[in-house]
Amino acid sequence: MNPEVTVRKAEFEDEVPIEVLMSTYFLDIEGTEVDDFVVATIDNRIVGAACLEIGKIPEIHSIAVHPNYRGKGIGRLLLDSLIADIEEQEFLFTRTTSPAFFEKVGFIRLDDSEKKELWDDCAGCNRFNNCKQSVLRLEIKKR
Repeated sequence: MNPEVTVRKAEFEDEVPIEVLMSTYFLDIEGTEVDDFVVATIDNRIVGAACLEIGKIPEIHSIAVHPNYRGKGIGRLLLDSLIADIEEQEFLFTRTTSPAFFEKVGFIRLDDSEKKELWDDCAGCNRFNNCKQSVLRLEIKKR
């Protein structure tokens, strides 16, 4: 029997488990707020988390699923939850070193030069030419 996965908005007490999960993949969440996250739980244990930031553009800032639970659709559930909360946006963007996951769920890879137009920190980055992050965009289809 597969345990049931629940996705919910993160709460204050989820901050440390989210930090631990993100650190598993060396994901930088500095400057993010816990209430920008959704978490996936199994038996009240956090097994995944994702952060949406809506600033200049709507961006999946971080997403991670515990290694023991990868490949079970939890990442997709997290993304679906974040997308459902986006209002009045046509597109969702991400910068990632794992573009295959995002392409599998419908994101389209963009030319690296678009990073400089979308993110101010990319425009001023002295490592831009050696950057390993791909930039992807998802068209949001509202029902």
